[in-house]
Amino acid sequence: MICTLLTSSSDEVFVMKLRKHGYLDTIGGIGNLAGGIHPYCELLCITEGEAELLWSGVSYQVEGTAMFILLPNTPHQLIQRSERLSYWFAEFLTEEEDPLPTIESIYRWNRLQSELDWASSPYDAMRSAFEATRMLIRAEAALPEDSFKEALLADLHKLLVLIGSNRGADFNQVEAGYPTSEMLVTEVLRFLESVFPQPITLQTLADYTHYNPSYLIRLFRQQTGKTPLAYLNELRLQAASQYLLHSAMSVQQISSACGYQSIHYFSRQFKKSFGLAPSEYRKLASK
Repeated sequence: MICTLLTSSSDEVFVMKLRKHGYLDTIGGIGNLAGGIHPYCELLCITEGEAELLWSGVSYQVEGTAMFILLPNTPHQLIQRSERLSYWFAEFLTEEEDPLPTIESIYRWNRLQSELDWASSPYDAMRSAFEATRMLIRAEAALPEDSFKEALLADLHKLLVLIGSNRGADFNQVEAGYPTSEMLVTEVLRFLESVFPQPITLQTLADYTHYNPSYLIRLFRQQTGKTPLAYLNELRLQAASQYLLHSAMSVQQISSACGYQSIHYFSRQFKKSFGLAPSEYRKLASK
C-alpha cells in the first residue's frame, strides 16, 4: 500500500508517497547484511552502533548517529560492525515539486556523516527530528494506520527540508580542497551513478562536462583506473545482480531497467563479470 501526503507552502504543492518503512534493533549480529536496490528514495537513519554503508560503490563508515539519503535504483548494503545496531528506514516516492535536495547535495551530505557533530546547531535539531521519527515508527501498532502514515510522511518531509536548508558552509569546506581534475571526475562519477539506466555515450559525458571525450577518458582512467564506460558497465551489472537477488523481475525486464539495449549483450556481460548467466546466478542464490 502506498500512502500519499499533500502539503503546501505558499503557492507550492509537495507530493510524497510512502512505500515501505521499518525499525530494526539487532543484537549479536556483527557482519549482518541488509539492503538491495529499488526504484524509490530512501532515508536511512542509524541511531546506535557502528555500521558500514556500501552505496553505489562507495563505503561510508559511521558510528553512533548518521542519516543517509539513498537515490532510486542505486545498489546499497548496510553491514553491521558492532554487537548492537539500531536504525530505521523509510522508502518513498517524490515528485519534482518535493523538497528533495539536489543529487550533488545528497552525495556531499552522505560523505559528511562520519564527521558531523550532532550536538551542535543546526544538527541537534535534525537529530531531534529523526529521533522523533524513530519513536513514531516504534509506536506504529498503537496508532490508526492512516494517521500513522500521514504523520510519518510529514516527518520525512520535515527532515528533507532541514537537510536542504543546511547545505552551506560545511559542504563547501568538504569540496574546497579538491583539485580541479578530481572534482571533474567526481562529478562524472555522480552523474553516471544517478542516470546509469539511461542511454549514455562518451558524447553524453562530453556534453555534460563540456570537456573533450579523449581528455575525459584519460583523466577518468588516471583517477579510477578504468574508463567512464567501463565504470558505467560495472554500475549496471551491480544493479542487475541486486535486482536478480531481490526482485521478481524477469531477466529481460532487468536488462532494460539497467540500461542495456540488448538482453544478449547484457547476458554476455553479466556472465563475464559474475561467471554465471543471469538466470543461473538467480537460481544459485535462491538455494
